[in-house]
Amino acid sequence: MRLLKPLSAVRLTLFSLIAWLAGAGCSKNQTAPPQALAPEQVAPTIETAFKEAQPEVKEAANEVVSAMQNNDDPRALAQLQALSVQPNLTPEQRRAAALSTMSVLARLQIAAANGSKVAEEMLKKYRASK
Repeated sequence: MRLLKPLSAVRLTLFSLIAWLAGAGCSKNQTAPPQALAPEQVAPTIETAFKEAQPEVKEAANEVVSAMQNNDDPRALAQLQALSVQPNLTPEQRRAAALSTMSVLARLQIAAANGSKVAEEMLKKYRASK
């Protein structure tokens, strides 16, 4: 009978440890993965994030806005890629570029699925660059 008590204590301890570890991963303030912007939000988001940028960076951001306003997703993606590699972007600017890229990629995927050869080629080039 003496062996049951220590064995029960070990089981209880192990169970408590497992429960604690499982609960430790369940925090209420977890962040969700970033969501692509709605297409109509890309231009204002880029404009806001890059309004105080250096002239050459601001020019690249303006090219993105122009492409989006003209519904030229292939050009917008190319401009977003050029913008994203700029070395001195702020965290806000990097986030705006990344979320905008996700939005444009989604639109290109839809266009490619609907038979757009231009969109399909742009997606191939994008994937090859990664």
